[in-house]
Amino acid sequence: MIVVTAKRAAAAPTAHPRPPIAADARPLYIAPGAETHVCLDGPALCVQRGEQAEQLFPLRRLSRIHCTEAARWSTEALLACAHQGIGVLFVDDLGEVVARLLGRPGAVDDLSSRLVEFLLLPQALGRYEHWRLSYEQRVAWWAGARLNVPIVEREPGRCRAHLRERAVRYAGEREESRGRQWLRGIAHGWMQSHLQDLGLGANTELAQAGAPALARDLSGLLMWYLEPARLGWLRRRWLAAQDKGEPLRPAVHAEVVRLFESKASRAAHHGREITGSLHRWLIHET
Repeated sequence: MIVVTAKRAAAAPTAHPRPPIAADARPLYIAPGAETHVCLDGPALCVQRGEQAEQLFPLRRLSRIHCTEAARWSTEALLACAHQGIGVLFVDDLGEVVARLLGRPGAVDDLSSRLVEFLLLPQALGRYEHWRLSYEQRVAWWAGARLNVPIVEREPGRCRAHLRERAVRYAGEREESRGRQWLRGIAHGWMQSHLQDLGLGANTELAQAGAPALARDLSGLLMWYLEPARLGWLRRRWLAAQDKGEPLRPAVHAEVVRLFESKASRAAHHGREITGSLHRWLIHET
């Protein structure tokens, strides 16, 4: 099935070789389902699933795309996304990232410059890891406090185990793992798009060096902020099944997408908070 959060425009925009991305641009999610084709139709992406009618999504209204690897894309559609600066993340049925299309890097590069300068310093990666672990301690404590985790268990490792045990109780081990991977993949896609806007996209020389793995590291920090919403969603599903006296049905990818989108503004706030903290720390260190 296809889950779309971007609004469809009433008419195609006027022809322009490189239209600006709208301020209210939204992500497009193409989830697993029937045979799906994505091609270019003028200034819009055309998505067709099985025998259903085609859907048009103007490129200027899209911020990023999160897509199942099973979808078939035309070369023209992929190049149009890259030209417009729209990143495309391809994931498998378990939510694992299998490929990325990288758009043009953003215009803001001050954080990028600071990071490049910092990585020239002695023991830079070790110092960066110290910053990441310190930040994780703070966000793990935050998540633990929001979810009433005992104080002695709010250290990241123990807190993660505590939350996973609670989630498994609501959903079962397989469903807990699958839902968490889906949500992690969506968070990773958001962070990658955000880093691209900051001049730290995966197509830069710095990112291709592989150290540090910013999108992975920072989306891991962002996941702590999503834990209260994830646990609340799992608990509501479990309680609903208990009330009806029915077995808990498996979640589908579209539900996880809706969960993230329902918290998208808060997730974006926390994501910018994470990169802002990294930027301030780099200024201090350099």
